[in-house]
Amino acid sequence: MHAKRQLMIEMKIKSILGYSYRVIEVLIILFITACIVSIGLNSHDKAEMGDILSPCIVAIVWMWFISLPLFIIYVVSFIRSIPPVSIYKKVVFSLHIFNVALWFLFYLFLPKPTPCDAALMEKHFKIHHADMYDLVQYVRSSLDDSCSINLEYRKDEVLKFTIENKNKDRDCACIENKQELETILNTVGLSMQKLAVIQEKMQKAEIIGIKIDKNPRSSWIACKSTLLYGWYGVNRYQFALYDRPLTEEEKRDALSMSQYIVYNDSVVFETFGGYPGQRGFPDEDEFQELHH
Repeated sequence: MHAKRQLMIEMKIKSILGYSYRVIEVLIILFITACIVSIGLNSHDKAEMGDILSPCIVAIVWMWFISLPLFIIYVVSFIRSIPPVSIYKKVVFSLHIFNVALWFLFYLFLPKPTPCDAALMEKHFKIHHADMYDLVQYVRSSLDDSCSINLEYRKDEVLKFTIENKNKDRDCACIENKQELETILNTVGLSMQKLAVIQEKMQKAEIIGIKIDKNPRSSWIACKSTLLYGWYGVNRYQFALYDRPLTEEEKRDALSMSQYIVYNDSVVFETFGGYPGQRGFPDEDEFQELHH
């Protein structure tokens, strides 16, 4: 009688452990599915998907004491689901195949990114420099002192739209009410009509972002206008236009950083976010040798 009771307890424990393992197994697979969907839907192109995945891989490596057991469970789960003879194994196997199919579909349908480098930025500047300076001059003449605007697009999607009035930031990206937006724009000297003109001038200059800060407390910020040229993955490439010549010290400081290229006395090419496989501009050395 005692042996039978002990056997029943052992069977019950095994049943609980088996059920718990199945719950954990399914939750891990569904978590992977959610991660794939999140990365895919938040990626504008293949390069950005890779760039978003990179820090995730780094986090997995650093958290190996957690990620390694989960990875083992995931691999064992896939192996154990072959062949899918039972209903449970069929469900698990289908989820694994679904995850693989998701990666393939996202990679297949996400567009190929447009390359960005210093040579392309130089070509763009030579063609559109008049339009770019016209855009900067219009925004500066429209903004009130101690005010700023930061407007960025990606694939016709507003990534950032903030205005600042005396160190008070307002996020305008999610404001759909035109009257409310007009009221906020008026606080910095802008209007819906002026905003439309700014957007038209951005399109003419083929610029997807602009950041101008009329801050009299900082001569460095006040004389700098940033125009966003393009994206490659999470890397941003932009022009920094200054309304005064850079000093030799400022040039040396810029040249000491691989993400800056001093194009001339008042124009600097900038990149931020980290280029896949290398930091800064991919053609920096070649570009610098060609121009010096």
